[in-house]
Amino acid sequence: MRLGHLGSTTWLLLALTLAGCASTRQEAPSPSPTRTSESPAASDTEARVLTPPGLRLDARVRPTRQSVTLELDPRQETFSGTTDVELSLSEPTRELWLHAEELEVKDAAIVLPDGARVQVAALPMADLLAVVTERPVGPGTVTLHVAYTGRAPAQENSGIFREQEEGRWYAMTQFEPLYARRAFPCFDEPSFKIPWRLTLRVRAEDGAFSNAPVEAEARGADGWKTVTFQPTPPLPSYLVAFAVGPFEVVDAGTAGRNRVPVRMVVPHGRAAEAAWAAKVTPPLLERLESWFGTPYPFEKLDVLALAGAQGGAMEHPGLITFGGQLMLGPPRGDSVWRQRYFTETQAHELAHQWFGNLVTMAWWDDLWLNEAFADWLAIKVTTQWKPEWRWDVRRVEARGMAMDEDHLVNARSIRQPIESPGDILGAFDGITYGKGSAVLAMFESWLGPDAFQQGVRRYLEAHARGTATTADFLQALSAATGRDVAPPLSTFLDQPGVPRVAMELQCPADAPPRLALEQRRYLPLGSPGAATPDGSRPWQVPVCVRYGVGAQEGRACTVLTEATGTLVLDGAKGCPDWLHPNADGRGYYHALLRGDGLERLARRGGRGLSVPERRVLMDDARALVASGDLDVAQALTLATRLMRPEDTDLVEGAAGVVGGVRDEFVPDALQPHRARFVQRLFGDLARRLGFVARPGESEDQGMLRPVLVWMVADLGQDAPLRAQARELTLRWLEDRSTLSMDSAYAVLGTAGAAGDAELHRRLRDALRTTSQGRERELIYTTLGAFREPVLARASLELLLAPDVDTREALPILYGQLSTPTTRAPAFDFLREHFQQLLQRLPRDTAAWLLHTGGFFCDAGDRQRVAGFFAPHAARIDGGERVLAQALERVDLCIAQREALRPGLERFLGKY
Repeated sequence: MRLGHLGSTTWLLLALTLAGCASTRQEAPSPSPTRTSESPAASDTEARVLTPPGLRLDARVRPTRQSVTLELDPRQETFSGTTDVELSLSEPTRELWLHAEELEVKDAAIVLPDGARVQVAALPMADLLAVVTERPVGPGTVTLHVAYTGRAPAQENSGIFREQEEGRWYAMTQFEPLYARRAFPCFDEPSFKIPWRLTLRVRAEDGAFSNAPVEAEARGADGWKTVTFQPTPPLPSYLVAFAVGPFEVVDAGTAGRNRVPVRMVVPHGRAAEAAWAAKVTPPLLERLESWFGTPYPFEKLDVLALAGAQGGAMEHPGLITFGGQLMLGPPRGDSVWRQRYFTETQAHELAHQWFGNLVTMAWWDDLWLNEAFADWLAIKVTTQWKPEWRWDVRRVEARGMAMDEDHLVNARSIRQPIESPGDILGAFDGITYGKGSAVLAMFESWLGPDAFQQGVRRYLEAHARGTATTADFLQALSAATGRDVAPPLSTFLDQPGVPRVAMELQCPADAPPRLALEQRRYLPLGSPGAATPDGSRPWQVPVCVRYGVGAQEGRACTVLTEATGTLVLDGAKGCPDWLHPNADGRGYYHALLRGDGLERLARRGGRGLSVPERRVLMDDARALVASGDLDVAQALTLATRLMRPEDTDLVEGAAGVVGGVRDEFVPDALQPHRARFVQRLFGDLARRLGFVARPGESEDQGMLRPVLVWMVADLGQDAPLRAQARELTLRWLEDRSTLSMDSAYAVLGTAGAAGDAELHRRLRDALRTTSQGRERELIYTTLGAFREPVLARASLELLLAPDVDTREALPILYGQLSTPTTRAPAFDFLREHFQQLLQRLPRDTAAWLLHTGGFFCDAGDRQRVAGFFAPHAARIDGGERVLAQALERVDLCIAQREALRPGLERFLGKY
């Protein structure tokens, strides 16, 4: 699964945060059963004391297959259903438990193998359903039959939910991780992997889609039809999916060894927007078949664009779902960023078909087996398919983003023990995805790509159609590679944090040159971990370096298993002239070159280094400044020397270093100096690039535009660019064809930051006439950039307007909270309207609102954030961890602001 986004320009900052979002969970009432009028067994249960299971259901009662029949009209909030769950009972049983949430049971019974029915009492308790029989049943096989009704709310994003688009209604599902129980009573845990048979009774004009191919369709005289799907292979409940509504189908041909039919399923009238998705999906599937060595393991592949303001993607077998704004793009003027990000995301979801769907994690503590692997393989496959995109640089970017989260003392480990529903919801974060992917890349490099691939194939073959654990995966890797992989890899899976590996080059006269190595946990300035002993054990870190001696280049590797160690450069014919501490940028560690090692690389301008190696140096420089190991002037100088104006990836990396110096770190008196520095470094390039795409420019240049031109216009205080942005924005509001989407993000974002009342009015007017999702997203993002206080407040008030979908408008809140001049009033608005916002947003958005407290950089604001959010955090699943991380980010910002100021004054004072 890939999580939703609040806007294309903010996704890379927010996706990892949104992964930590969790829904508000009601506490289960005390287990005092109530009598049901339909069931004679109820009177008997009044004398029984029912004890609900803990986090996991009792494995002595196991489902073996399940059928579900639903009557579903997307125009109506309620639906009705029946389900029959075949159960295997290991002993005589009178009390069994399964999951059901917000469902009203109308009838329930146990059906014995001879067809006899045993009356039961079905007793709902929070998200559980207790079924108590009038007499013991089992051991053996029985069938639980339940008839029930449920709700499909609008403007939600989990369970069965409904969306309206262009006046038409759609019903869709999202069950991962804990929401299948809102659609039907079930055993809603990944270890219960069973075949499913789904039947949907829908209106004749609606289409119906699910995991498996259609087996039969019968139309009735009442204007309804019944669609029966073939049984699925064994699946956990969270992978069951269906959608109902006036969708259109785009035939994308067949793909793979088994010539699997591939279709794009889109909301009404949007078939032309699926062209890119239809183009890239078949070749990605075929490349994955080649890598895994086995055919795509399901009978069809539908890729469905969810209607409305939905984001993210989900890997359901046979029915992958995407937020429409990510999957669909206009036939002309589409965003190159969107096309490339869809491609990588689709590779991620397709990788899940083997790793996650064919073989499923046994429990949520091994979620990383699904998500980290899919992220890692998606980058590999995308790089193979389109090497000119240089998606290996994206791997380095993702590594850096994961490290930013892993720097926190409150960070979780990749394989985190699961003790509550909040732990499950909190596992969908940057640690699971980004850190897990980066660690896999490091160990693939250490073990060798071919051996690593053989280990994966061995793992899938051994556990196909079943479930598996981390231990199973490590065993398969060890068997294929001939090395015991478990000890070193477990040091990264089972403890949080980033290793900081210090390296000192030593060149004795009578021995080969060597590196003295030292590891400890990386801790930024202001970290609460700096005041207490670090309890983490040493990592077993694969360390690889590259070096040069004259014209000779070499490579050396070791595994650093203790706090200190030595890496001998046996092949070096003399003391190296330069040394890169992280060959190919694959190591998951921050490298600190002691002595003049970093200065040597800077003086060479990075000559001889790959782009990923240069980007790793830039990322590490940012981190080492934050920890006090590197002066900010050294980091900024390094960025300028490693950058090559003709290489967009390096320009973007340098922009990241410069932009990483927060506004709060730069005193008012130095703001003009920073503007001149930004102009000197990026100004000429930004003006050559301009706001408007030019004939013959590369796609990479188009993707750089929203980052670079905005930075020069805003941080560089470039008045001509700001004026041009306003003019182009007004022109775009009249004629959308004047700008590509990538250009439009750069233009409108710049114009909004200096926007006046007239521009604000024109943007609000455009919202009333614009229905295209990406355009609306862009307009809301622009409204969030306004800084004039009255206009900024007017933007915020749109979040509560009766004709506004608050989900769409969230970029306003994010934009203002991330900008120092609008942050305090935006937080006041959030506090004032917190309950109203919760009511208007999906249930799993609450924890994201807590996260916003981490934008502050002042002790007084920290106190306000803690005081307001603490009572709410205690009532939100995963909320206490999210709030602790937000407050830790504030502490880090406060400490770094004071520590970096002298270095910034020295450096910027020269400009």
